[in-house]
Amino acid sequence: MTDIHDPVLAKPADLCCLKGDFHNGEPTGSIIQIEGVDTYVAKPDAKVVNGNVLLFFPDAFGLHINSKLMMDAYAACGYLTLGVDYFLGDGVTKYSTSPLNDPNFDLGAWTAKHLHPSEEIGRQWVKNVKAKYGNDGKTKFGCVGYCWGARFVLEQLSDDGICVAGAIAHPSFVNESHVQKSKAPIAFSVPATDKLFSNESRTRVIEICTEKQQRFNMQIFSHVGHGFASRTRLTDPYEVWAKEQHFKAFIEWLDFWIAQA
Repeated sequence: MTDIHDPVLAKPADLCCLKGDFHNGEPTGSIIQIEGVDTYVAKPDAKVVNGNVLLFFPDAFGLHINSKLMMDAYAACGYLTLGVDYFLGDGVTKYSTSPLNDPNFDLGAWTAKHLHPSEEIGRQWVKNVKAKYGNDGKTKFGCVGYCWGARFVLEQLSDDGICVAGAIAHPSFVNESHVQKSKAPIAFSVPATDKLFSNESRTRVIEICTEKQQRFNMQIFSHVGHGFASRTRLTDPYEVWAKEQHFKAFIEWLDFWIAQA
């Protein structure tokens, strides 16, 4: 049931969240355990390390190849990048590598199973990450989230979070309250047409951020679909370009605002 006092801005995950390609490459990071939760760690080279930590909140596929390669890319820009497996090994790819065409995979049931548990796992994971990596009093935290990970970013930019700047691509499961509570600088990268994040919702996010004078940026791409930034169709040169532009924009946003914090 929809809460009329907390309108939905980005709708729950749908089949469009399962579209796109799996990418090729050899991840350079490693999996460690942080208080029992698998965490992908991508370390920056000593020549570029900036001393900051980037929290990576993945889409429904969890710590799959696309996410790992993106985390490696963030690390190559200087950030110690940490990705959380808030599905505890039960991401979509555990059941199917082609969920759109798999009659045995029930997205609704999978979503219901993980929606709230993933939030608590993610929240506790952030606390444990801060305890492990933020004790020196100098480390600054930023965050990025893709689809499922959007609301985790907004929480980390609120008074309850630890991040000084964040960025979100093609969100899902976001209500007005998530946006209202966020305070730190936030960037969005979204499709011009997205059934989960409508034009009206996009405008409402801009209104909210403007009204409370939050620093924000909204990057909008035409002719791409939901998931373009994390599950880019590699056969579409324009979509590949859009993915590269979103990444460049996120890095520039994080670099600027974390330096100001």
